[in-house]
Amino acid sequence: MSNWPDWFQEALRQRFYQLELASEQQASCSSEDNNLFTQMNQFKTDQNEDIQRLLSEWEEAIGDQLSQDKQSIYMEGVKDGIQLLLPVIHSTNIR
Repeated sequence: MSNWPDWFQEALRQRFYQLELASEQQASCSSEDNNLFTQMNQFKTDQNEDIQRLLSEWEEAIGDQLSQDKQSIYMEGVKDGIQLLLPVIHSTNIR
């Protein structure tokens, strides 16, 4: 990476720093999520079959939405990467 412009290296450092912070925040919520998941399963078990089915459908819908959100975040990351690389690629083609 030593041949890359300073601004590019700094942009990468900042981006990885942001990702690291987001990852740490997500990890701290992980135990809370596990606790809620356990409570939800217990609640669902205590319900009749119709309510269990509705709750399962709801969980599936939420899971689908989360998958779509994660895919959207991934695509934004790809776009960020392309925006960072394009100026570097164009500058090396000009030389």
